[in-house]
Amino acid sequence: MDAFGQPYGFTLLSHEWQLSLTGTVHFGEGWKTGVAVSQSTTTLDEVRRYPWGEERLSSSERGMAYSVFQEWRIDPKNPWDPRVSMSLGHPWKGGIGVAVSFLRDPMVLVGEVGLRSQEEEPHAWLTLGLGAGFVANAWISVSTSGSLVVPVLGVGVPVTSLGVRLRYALDPRGKGELGVRATLSLRGDRAWVSLEAEWTGRGP
Repeated sequence: MDAFGQPYGFTLLSHEWQLSLTGTVHFGEGWKTGVAVSQSTTTLDEVRRYPWGEERLSSSERGMAYSVFQEWRIDPKNPWDPRVSMSLGHPWKGGIGVAVSFLRDPMVLVGEVGLRSQEEEPHAWLTLGLGAGFVANAWISVSTSGSLVVPVLGVGVPVTSLGVRLRYALDPRGKGELGVRATLSLRGDRAWVSLEAEWTGRGP
């Protein structure tokens, strides 16, 4: 129902463009820290169907966010490579997580559990993630991932995501690479697809 109490049916289409820049500094094998900045534009197009006709509404919103993060490798020599991570960002968003990975050439398995908070309700979410990667050769690797995000403080609908990523190395030493990622997300009766293209460069 609209603001005047009139019932209507509707079709809503939303899409978002996002440009992100991330920098990370590695301090030996024990820990790394970094910062990420993103600029996003979200557009909503809605068609409302009333008994007497249709009404079209459009809106657009821009926003900027940034975050800092840090990750510790608890025991780099451990075959499970346990890691702890923390992050803080603006608009208010924070998180802490624990991850493990197991390498069995040419496959790697990754598991992660975390807790994140945010300004809007629900204020806290529990995140569970699993991933698997396959290194085809020195140039190409493929990885898949799945995650479940469940609200633990406040009312919300759990979100399930499934994704696949393809990486192509630009040189044998891995100093640069290109990647593409496709992700399907489900939240209640809503579903959306995100497509990402990325470039990564590494210093000496």
